[in-house]
Amino acid sequence: MRLLCWTVAVAALAAPSAFAQSLHIEGVTGYLSEYALSADLSRESAEGGTEELSGPLDVKHVGLCSHSGPDETFGQLKIRFRDLSHRIEATLNYDGRECVYYGLLSKSAVGVMTCTNNLTLPIGLWTK
Repeated sequence: MRLLCWTVAVAALAAPSAFAQSLHIEGVTGYLSEYALSADLSRESAEGGTEELSGPLDVKHVGLCSHSGPDETFGQLKIRFRDLSHRIEATLNYDGRECVYYGLLSKSAVGVMTCTNNLTLPIGLWTK
């Protein structure tokens, strides 16, 4: 029993390190999930025990309907891990705006990101 408890404790302490070096992120945003997101993040800092990763963001229009603007936009994604339960703070900079999302890093979770110009959009982010 002690071995089991010790193993669980070590795994819990090591969990953030699994994300520490690099991470491939995918996701969707838009009211009809008409934009696909992808980013390859690498470790930026780990101040105060908080893991932070950042990297280039690729946003592609994948919806069937027409839209105004380019079909592909590039930007920057920064993710800060809040705790061991995959709760994150994500900052997305693309298409001339900054958006912030507080929520889960999970394919089954959809949240809302708040952007400049009082724009709010549904978003889902997960690891691949």
